[in-house]
Amino acid sequence: MTVRGRPGGSGLGRPARRARFAARELQRRLRRGPPSELADDASLSLDMAADSRTLLVAFGGMRGARIGTPAFEFSAATEALPVKRLFVRDLGQAWYHRGIPEYGSDFASVADGLRGIVDQHRVERLVTAGNSAGGYAALAFGALLGAHSVLAFAPQTVLDLDVLAEIGDHRWDAQLLPLVSEGSLDSGWSDLRTAIPLAGNGSTRYRVFVDLGLAVDLRHVERLAGLADLTVYRFGRGGHGLVRALREAGALERLLRQALDVADR
Repeated sequence: MTVRGRPGGSGLGRPARRARFAARELQRRLRRGPPSELADDASLSLDMAADSRTLLVAFGGMRGARIGTPAFEFSAATEALPVKRLFVRDLGQAWYHRGIPEYGSDFASVADGLRGIVDQHRVERLVTAGNSAGGYAALAFGALLGAHSVLAFAPQTVLDLDVLAEIGDHRWDAQLLPLVSEGSLDSGWSDLRTAIPLAGNGSTRYRVFVDLGLAVDLRHVERLAGLADLTVYRFGRGGHGLVRALREAGALERLLRQALDVADR
């Protein structure tokens, strides 16, 4: 599995010993067990019980309006899948640019830690998935880690405030303004249209899902036009909660099984 460096700067192309050290540190801090039973300060949940060399990394996004702590997303939807699973959530609510608490404070440290887990468990097939801000993470880390397949639902593809204003998206201003002010936003990963081609290994398959009726989400996805091995699936309903609609229709599990190369039941 090929791993490439961070475009526009250093930090992700460092010696392998840093990745090994990062993996040991992350393993030491990982909270194991069902996500529903983990404390509110747990950023990761690792389930390596399956006798499989396939790993699904599912990224959580922003917290819901009625939820104080961001969820470990895709947990229930993947319980029946016979693969290894890693759930990641962004307690910093910053598209992972504030890192993972007690492990690292930036985007690069998250990438180092995830790379270490993939290497340590000798993963042969890696799939990343996420919705909204989690979809951004699935695309970004999928490219960095050389994932076989990426499933991104209604993702953000740019975090640059000027570009967001140009496409009429002000939904994330409250989260992005302090992130930019404090200098936490990694400029190399503020725009996936330029970052992915520089970091990707050319073999990752990107599958992006969007509702045609939500123009602002569609503009995010259309910015990726021309990306190698990109397939966009357009739907006529679901809005920004498209992944929920797919789950309720029974389609989400089928999509995950296909990407993970797991036979239908």
